[in-house]
Amino acid sequence: MANLAQRAARRIAMALGVGRQTADTNEQPSTPTVQVALPAGEMRSDVPFVQEYGFASRPVPGSDIVVMFQAGDRSRGVAIASGDQRNRPKDLQPGEVCVFHPPSGSQIKMQKDGTILIKPSAGKGTWDGDLDVSGTVSAQECKAGNIALSTHKHSGVQPGSGDSGPPSS
Repeated sequence: MANLAQRAARRIAMALGVGRQTADTNEQPSTPTVQVALPAGEMRSDVPFVQEYGFASRPVPGSDIVVMFQAGDRSRGVAIASGDQRNRPKDLQPGEVCVFHPPSGSQIKMQKDGTILIKPSAGKGTWDGDLDVSGTVSAQECKAGNIALSTHKHSGVQPGSGDSGPPSS
């Protein structure tokens, strides 16, 4: 009976491993795979990397990988989480959430006061598609093509002393 209890305890102990990714993620299979170095020199290759529905990332070598081993069988692992402590944002306040891009430092941060900060490291972003805004838009400059709102002149219009009317449709 003690032998059965020891075997069960060992399987439970072997069910989870935390290691380091040692090679680029293989994106060729329908489920990407990773190579992981676990403690005591244990190496596991072609470990399926399962991620949350609707989210996708491609961790790089050196990333932390959490591997779950089915029934404690070390030959049947599935990577269930990854992280990169080298580039993780260090300025989060309690309750804040941040999606970040480790190589560039770009961030989308949901701040504790409810605001959302989008911070592209290159200083610019692109929106592909229509944009409807129900609130106020504040900007340093607004351009349509090459025409800047702050410096645009209307040619052929004489200055006058009165105010114009409302915009016409």
